[in-house]
Amino acid sequence: MKQNIQIDPGAGPCFGVQRAIELAEDLLEKQDDLACLGDLIHNDEEIRRLEREGLRIVSHCQIVEQSKKKMLVRAHGEPPSTFRIADNYDVTVVDATCPIVKQLQKRVAEACARMLALNGQVILFGDINHAEMIALKGHCKGEFHIVRDLLDLCRINTAKPSVFFSQTTKYQSDYQQVVDAYKVKREKEGSLEYPLEIIETVCKYVAKRDHQLIDFLHDKDILIFVSGRKSSNGKFLFKVGEKAVQKAYFISSPEELQEAWFKPEQKIGISSATSTPAWLLNKTYARIEELLSQYSR
Repeated sequence: MKQNIQIDPGAGPCFGVQRAIELAEDLLEKQDDLACLGDLIHNDEEIRRLEREGLRIVSHCQIVEQSKKKMLVRAHGEPPSTFRIADNYDVTVVDATCPIVKQLQKRVAEACARMLALNGQVILFGDINHAEMIALKGHCKGEFHIVRDLLDLCRINTAKPSVFFSQTTKYQSDYQQVVDAYKVKREKEGSLEYPLEIIETVCKYVAKRDHQLIDFLHDKDILIFVSGRKSSNGKFLFKVGEKAVQKAYFISSPEELQEAWFKPEQKIGISSATSTPAWLLNKTYARIEELLSQYSR
C-alpha cells in the first residue's frame, strides 16, 4: 500500500533557530556542561535533546553562579542589562541571538535616540510577554509603546513624530493591518503634519510561511502540525493550516499521534513552526508510517 504522507518542504527551523542549535552543539562537543539563559528556542523536544547532551536552562538570578564559565544567550535575545550583569560577574557570554533580531534591536535603539531628541515615540507591534519583545524593551529609551492589536492603538497619541516596528516573528498581514489602522487614526485626529516612519522588520522567512503552508496543503486531507507549545509562530501557523484541511492536529511530540486519526486513503501533510528541528519532523513521519502499516497486514 502506498502511503500518502509528505513533509512540508517549507517546514523546519529558520536560520536563527538553526544557528542557535549549532552554537549549543559546538560548545557541548567541547564541554560536558553548558548553561543557557532561558529556553534557547521555543521547542521543548529540542531542548530536552540538548539537555541530554549537557545543556542546563538557568534563570536570570542564576547568572552569578556562572562566574568564570560560558553561558549561552537564547535566540530571542536579551536586554543590554543582562550582558552588563554577566560582565560584572565575569561570565563569558556566547550570544545565540538571531542576527535578524540583533539588527532589530540596533534599529530600535537608534530610532529611540532620534525620537527622544524630537519629543517623538517608538511603537512596537508584538506580544508583550514574548522573549523577543522583553529583550527589545531593554533597548528602548524615551517614549515607546507596545501594541498587541488594534485595540491598543486607542491609547497612542498620534500628535508627535513616530516610528513603527514589528516583532520579527509577526506576520506581515497583521503588521500591515495595525499600521493601516494607525494611519487612519492619525488622519482622524489631524496629526498628518507629524512624521511617521514604518520600518519593515518582519522576518522574510516567517512572513511567507503562511501562504507557503496553504499552498502545500491544497491537496491534503490531514495536517499534522509539529510545534512547541510556547511558539507563537506555531500557534498562528496552525490556525492558518487547520482552515485548509478536513482535520488538523497540533502535536509537540510523535508520541502524541493517535492511530484513530488516520485512514490509508487520506493524504497527510506534516508541517511545523519555524522553531521545530528537522529530526522531529522525520520522527513524526516515521511514526505515522508505523501507525498506517497495520492496514497493509
